[in-house]
Amino acid sequence: MQACLHIPLYLLGFTFFFGHAIAKPVALSSREGITLSSLALSRILEKQSRFFRLPPKPTERNDDELTRKAQEIVADYDAYLGANPKDTNALILYGKFLRKVGQEQHAVGFFLEADSINPKLAVVKQQLANYLIEEGRPIDAFPFLIMTIELAPEQADYHYHLGNFLFLFEDDLAREGIMIKNSVREFMHKSFKQSANLSPSNFDYQLRFAQSFFDFPDSSKELAFQVWSELGQKFPGKSKAENDYFNLCKARILLELNRQADALPLLESVSSKALDSAKRSLLHKVKRKPEQKEEKRDDGHQKQSRIEINHRFFIPDDPHLKRLHLLTGRIKEEKMLSELKADAIKARFDEGNKIKIDLSQRSSNMPTHSRDSSSLR
Repeated sequence: MQACLHIPLYLLGFTFFFGHAIAKPVALSSREGITLSSLALSRILEKQSRFFRLPPKPTERNDDELTRKAQEIVADYDAYLGANPKDTNALILYGKFLRKVGQEQHAVGFFLEADSINPKLAVVKQQLANYLIEEGRPIDAFPFLIMTIELAPEQADYHYHLGNFLFLFEDDLAREGIMIKNSVREFMHKSFKQSANLSPSNFDYQLRFAQSFFDFPDSSKELAFQVWSELGQKFPGKSKAENDYFNLCKARILLELNRQADALPLLESVSSKALDSAKRSLLHKVKRKPEQKEEKRDDGHQKQSRIEINHRFFIPDDPHLKRLHLLTGRIKEEKMLSELKADAIKARFDEGNKIKIDLSQRSSNMPTHSRDSSSLR
């Protein structure tokens, strides 16, 4: 990350979510009230919640308990979907469960089935993008991420994750001719701004928006200083190291504005040892002769990009939707949408104390559950 020199990641509060499900809680009630099917699904979720709360004890008895509970959850989802094959909530929840326990290949099938039933679910587009990114196909993932913000423009998470994606895969997008680098950076900056505006109480989103001024050099330095100054005011009670980091970033911006005298007190206030190297680097700039000032416009302001980005500008609607259709078809053709047919399920804790499930596949002549899988082929 380019933000404010080489600052340790633990100070940045930057969390990358692509490997996780992003969605608001799924509603389980109908207009008439709670239904029997929603109660059944709620019970599965309760059982699933207890499953993930099991303590990571590497004993044979605990592995047996994990396996038994995993088998129950898979069987419950299988039975529920056999009776409710078009329930997109259940398909999404089952897909999320399978992703969380390391069965991404099976999870994508349930997301694609949900997408075939309702192609306007932003959470499904996010999950398909997650899968493609993890498979090393970021260019294929990009239109799915664009679709998330078009389907759910008021959801801060989707803008935030799109910003992360643009930051990480800037070179890929430029190399494929999707966008030029400066446009990627501007789009990234606007995405983080959107997430910050939509979720003003989320510190991670506010911090990442502030950092994105460094990632997009054409952004307004005056606005960057304002945002960094307001960050500490909006979130009081931060640690000494975090406040020192804020001061370093503000000092860096002031130096870029040739305001060395204002930057010096901020630098001198920094005492965290982890920031010594960054502090010395900026102090060296204070002592140097001020750099040549940036070119001014006729109105006396520094030249900055003032274009307000419309997300739809980058990929027109029709080609975008056509590309999504082709990508979804390609995933199906690659047979990633196979029905879950396991005759043996084992659960375990991995090295990171996360629960994983191992599946053994049934032979092709063994019976499967009653869910109609014609749409999966």
